[in-house]
Amino acid sequence: LMPLEDFTRTATREIRKSLSDRNLSLAAVRYRTPRGLHYPTGIENYLDNMKKSMELTYQLGGNVTIMSLGLVPRDQKSVDWQILREIVQELCRFSERAGSVAAAETDRSPPEAFVALLDGIPEAGFGVDVSPGELATYGFDPVAAIETFNRRIVTFHATDAINRPGGRGYDVAPLGRGDLDYPAVLSALENAGFPGFIILRPCRADDPMTEIRQAKDFLFRL
Repeated sequence: LMPLEDFTRTATREIRKSLSDRNLSLAAVRYRTPRGLHYPTGIENYLDNMKKSMELTYQLGGNVTIMSLGLVPRDQKSVDWQILREIVQELCRFSERAGSVAAAETDRSPPEAFVALLDGIPEAGFGVDVSPGELATYGFDPVAAIETFNRRIVTFHATDAINRPGGRGYDVAPLGRGDLDYPAVLSALENAGFPGFIILRPCRADDPMTEIRQAKDFLFRL
C-alpha cells in the first residue's frame, strides 16, 4: 500500500533483498486505481502511474502488474469501450519495454465482454487476474469464466464464496469454507494452461495468518 513515490532505489533494493533472504518470489504487484481507467478525467495520470507501476514490478523482480479497468461495456461502439481498448493497446505496447505484463481484474465485467475487449491483443502483452470467489459474487460461474478467459489468465487469487440464505447469490468466504467446487475450479485452471502462482489472500482481518495457513492446507488436501 506504499505510494509510488516512496519506492526509491534504496527501498526497492531493500525489498528485493528481503524477499531473497526469505527465499521468496514476487507473484505480482497490484496498482490500486480509485476508479476504472475508462473515465476520461485524469486518464493520462492513471496511465502514467500504471506504467510506473509496471516498471517498478520489474525492478522488484516480478513480471505481472494487476490493475482495474472498471466495468467493460458490452457495446463495442460506445466511447467507453473505445477508450478502454486504447488503454489496453497502450499498456500492451509498453509491457515490452517495462519487462512486466498488465493483468486486469475482471470486477463486474462479463467474461465474454472482457475477452472481446482483448481480442487481437497479444497474450504476452495483456492478461487477466481471476478470483473465483469474486466472480461468484457478481453472478458468474467461476469454472465457465476460467474456460472463457483461458490462456489470458496470468494471475489467480484462490478465493471462495458461500451461498447467501435463500440462494440469493454469494458472499466471499475464506478458502475452503465456501461452496465453490474447487476441484473443478483448479481443473479448469490447469486445462487453461495457467503457468503462474496461486495467490492466497485473506478475506477477514481478525486473524489473517491463520486464514492463510488454513487455505494452504485446504489446497494441499485437494
